Amino acid sequence: MKVPESVRIGGVEYEVRYEPNLRLNNNLCYGTINYDESTITLSKADGTEHQRRCITLWHEILHGIRNHAGLEIENEEEIVDMFARGIYQVLQDNGSRLFDLEK
Repeated sequence: MKVPESVRIGGVEYEVRYEPNLRLNNNLCYGTINYDESTITLSKADGTEHQRRCITLWHEILHGIRNHAGLEIENEEEIVDMFARGIYQVLQDNGSRLFDLEK
């Protein structure tokens, strides 16, 4: 999977950015989504491997889908994380079966 420069969620184009020491509430984190600025920011910290960035991108996309749908989800972080890991794995293992992808 590649990390695109932007992704469309709910009809809104979100720019994908990188930050070396990404923080949320003064804690280091792997990614954030900003609905007002239409951005997804991923950590570019040393040691953050590509697979982690891809899972984090899916994590933030799922937060965006939830937000645009106007849903409230109990235990949102845990549920979003579970689906992000699952979607990433299924697409990695089956992408060419699900989409007409050029090799």
